[in-house]
Amino acid sequence: MPTAWTLTAQEVITDALMEIGVLGAGQTANPTDYDVCLRALQNVLKEMPLHGLSWPKITVAPVALAWSVGTPGQVAMPADYFGVPTISFTQSAVNIDLTVIAKAAYDAIEQPAQTSTYPTHIYIGPNNIGYLWPVPTVNPALSITYQAVTLDADLLTTPDVVQSWVGGLTLWVAHEVAPKFGVPPSDRADLERRYMMRRSLMLAWAAETAPIRFTVAD
Repeated sequence: MPTAWTLTAQEVITDALMEIGVLGAGQTANPTDYDVCLRALQNVLKEMPLHGLSWPKITVAPVALAWSVGTPGQVAMPADYFGVPTISFTQSAVNIDLTVIAKAAYDAIEQPAQTSTYPTHIYIGPNNIGYLWPVPTVNPALSITYQAVTLDADLLTTPDVVQSWVGGLTLWVAHEVAPKFGVPPSDRADLERRYMMRRSLMLAWAAETAPIRFTVAD
């Protein structure tokens, strides 16, 4: 029984242009229209985490963070890092998580240069550098799981989303480009209603189903 159905980015864009009446069945878009819609699709893919559509891009296997004795208080995040970090090290066969803190909490540390064998806290700056505290004196062998940046779209490949979201991209792109193609307000309102309904379904299945735990802050 086949289960591999999908759409390429080009097919998503073609369907979106059909949704807004720019194309009819069997017609092909001109290069300019493809460029407009491809930019819209790129924006949609990159903004998905802002809408809460993030769980499928959480890394499964921990990724090692490179540590250098020359900059012992800093570690660079992976190139595709977006957010939602869980950073840990292993000590005596026990996995220990670092506490991720905000900049205000990091700035409030009275002795930022304090050293220790292992760090306990990390602040991740907008430059994607993690600042460790206390500063480790040896390689702590940190690893991270995280929300990854969605890959760029390419016309001939499937967008970097789970299969059940591919069809929803058509309405999302159509909603984004409709004003640029002069779609009447009444038609745009119907398109927005359908897009919002599909996005709500995507959000419902994007939520993490594991138990949520609360602990007392340090």
